[in-house]
Amino acid sequence: MQKVLIGIILAAIILTIPSIYERVQVEESNKTVETIVPYKYIMNWMINDPELDREQILDQLQQYGINSISMEPDTLGTLQQKGELTVISVPRMSELLIFNQLEPLSHPFDKEGVFIYSNPGSSFDELTGSVYEDTRQITVEGVDYTFVPGDPSDIKDVPVGFDPEVVEAVLDSGMELVPRIADSKNQEHTERMAQELLDLKQPGIEKVLFMGNAAPFVSEPAILKEFSSRLAEAGYSIFYIEFSEMKGFNTAAYSMDLDVVRLHSQGLVEDNAVEIADKFVRAAKERNMRAFFVNVNIDNYEEAQKSLQELHNEIETNLPSSFERGSSQTFETFAIPLWQIVIGLIGSIAFLALAAQTVFNNRKLTIAAIIGLSLLALAYLVTDMSLILKIFALGLAVTTPVFAVLLNKNTESKYYLIASYFKAVGITLIGIWLIVVLLNGSAFILGMDAFRGVKLVYILPITFLVLYALWGNLENLLKSNVIYWHLLVIGLIAAVAMFYVDRSGNTGFVIPYELQFRMLLEEILYVRPRTKEFLIGLPLFVLAIYIAKKNKAASYFLLIPAVIGFLSMVNTFTHFHIPLSISLLRTGYGVIFGLLIGLILVFLYRWAGQKLIKEANRRWQK
Repeated sequence: MQKVLIGIILAAIILTIPSIYERVQVEESNKTVETIVPYKYIMNWMINDPELDREQILDQLQQYGINSISMEPDTLGTLQQKGELTVISVPRMSELLIFNQLEPLSHPFDKEGVFIYSNPGSSFDELTGSVYEDTRQITVEGVDYTFVPGDPSDIKDVPVGFDPEVVEAVLDSGMELVPRIADSKNQEHTERMAQELLDLKQPGIEKVLFMGNAAPFVSEPAILKEFSSRLAEAGYSIFYIEFSEMKGFNTAAYSMDLDVVRLHSQGLVEDNAVEIADKFVRAAKERNMRAFFVNVNIDNYEEAQKSLQELHNEIETNLPSSFERGSSQTFETFAIPLWQIVIGLIGSIAFLALAAQTVFNNRKLTIAAIIGLSLLALAYLVTDMSLILKIFALGLAVTTPVFAVLLNKNTESKYYLIASYFKAVGITLIGIWLIVVLLNGSAFILGMDAFRGVKLVYILPITFLVLYALWGNLENLLKSNVIYWHLLVIGLIAAVAMFYVDRSGNTGFVIPYELQFRMLLEEILYVRPRTKEFLIGLPLFVLAIYIAKKNKAASYFLLIPAVIGFLSMVNTFTHFHIPLSISLLRTGYGVIFGLLIGLILVFLYRWAGQKLIKEANRRWQK
């Protein structure tokens, strides 16, 4: 049976090469990175220094590698900042009337609202003509005001429209404009801005960036889908902000056939240009980010120029030569044909069955696994539920590391250590291959869909290896008396386990000097291998293989931490937004360095280990 299963697995790998090839082609064909700065910072600089010229600032920003300017709709607040109007609250107007000994406000001007004075030459009337319907005019001391009733804070935040002068200035400078739109409290305002956004579409305005924590019309999914489809018909793409949990974004993305550009945002201050340049470069080469969004949190324009120049220089120096700066493009949309998925499922069933046979050596269990997994695969073909593919992928991800470390080893072979090491690596890569085939396509490389169960992959294989190592002595262990040092050991193991699980996420604890070590590795190697692989798991696996020659039972306990290296390899490839070439390179480094460090451990064990054991035995006998 084993030979049949191995033949099926190898055939599946060969036949699914087109799926892997297509993903690599899609990822490697898009290497243009866009840099965006919000217009609000340009406005603030001009307010702080009236001598600054907008056209000059735009020209200078291009010299600092800025390709695009994002722009939010104006509100009464921003128009007041620009000096186009003055907003006066009802209490303030009442004070002015009393101070000037004039008649107090009477109905309807004495209720909650704001008075707006439009400065000469202001575009207020043009921008707000269709915004505020319930308005009234009032003249105070020969000055005309527009009264808008309602909550003053809400009135000031109502989007009134995109400034046509800014649009023209940005496009005339040769830069692209990125309009932004939010989900307003009042759906009518969202509908009005949505229509204005569609009317704004022209060459140089190609992509839209949503604002806030929710996509426009998030509370009305049908309207959101319709709006997104209209954006696509108009020729827009949308940005996906990394690490944002924007409600409704996936609905918009799928309605636009995944016409999405991944964006990474950072805040620039006076002393962090080098730091965020490093983050931008890593995001581009390791996470398929094709847009950098720079929040320039510097009030003084001269200081901002220095920081932007430094940021530009750092990005240019460290961005790989295969990338270029310019207008970002969406990845080509691709999906895996059904026949490829079917072959992937067949290969996965054979792989999981072979793993069960290798680990448990039970023919009935193997046959049961084949039948159960086949029924699950048939359920996918009938229902087309992507969840079933994810269940298969999770099964592969959990099983592969265990299969790799428990693979039968011929300790009498001449090249036993090296052969066993690379057999385990090969088993891991086969499991990874099948996972990548099953969960492949645009949705995964864009992060719209993802592998679920990273924590389980970090916990279950280790738990299984612990039980596997203790199985023969488990009954005695459970009946043993617990003494104080046992509690200390248990506490230490629990602390190490918590630290390990915490570090498995994106925001885990980092030990001192670890970041500096990581950066050094990246400078030398382009991408750094994972610490869990080349410093922990794989070296300990090499040592476990060596010890298994003389003490197989003891080697099982070393396999417990050793499995970490292989499950880390699997998890590297389950982050599908990471380019496949990067994951392969990172894993290749881990395999090579892990072997070398493992051989050093073997040498140290042979040189010093036996002496320490003899000395410990001598002292114990005394």
